[in-house]
Parts: sequence; structure tokens; C-alpha cells
Amino acid sequence: MSSRYTMEKIEYFDYPKVAKDMHIPNVILKEIEKEVKKEFPKDKMMYELHVLRAIKSKYWKKTTK
Repeated sequence: MSSRYTMEKIEYFDYPKVAKDMHIPNVILKEIEKEVKKEFPKDKMMYELHVLRAIKSKYWKKTTK
């Protein structure tokens, strides 16, 4: 999975698989990545961890209604 926001390749947390398994729309995943990238532009592990946490929190569902 590539996007201009996703760091090169997943190294720590396989959040794209979790997002796919949870049926999260790709557009929502990209927005989550974009927001988290602002907070952790250079720390790949924290970036991936916080994207994963955002996905698993299901808070994103509130923004899609």
C-alpha cells in the first residue's frame, strides 16, 4: 500500500492489514496517515503505532456518518 503520506515501507506495525481486515475505507486510512504524519514526521515507529491506534480506536467511524 503506498501513498504520499505513508512512509516508505511498513517496518513495525502492519496497520494496512488491520485496516483492510476492519474494512476501513482507503480514503479514511489516508486521512489518518496524513494527520499522524504531521505529529510524527520522522519517527517511523511512533507514526505506525499511532496510525494503528487510531484505526483500532474506531473513532474514525464517527467522522464517516
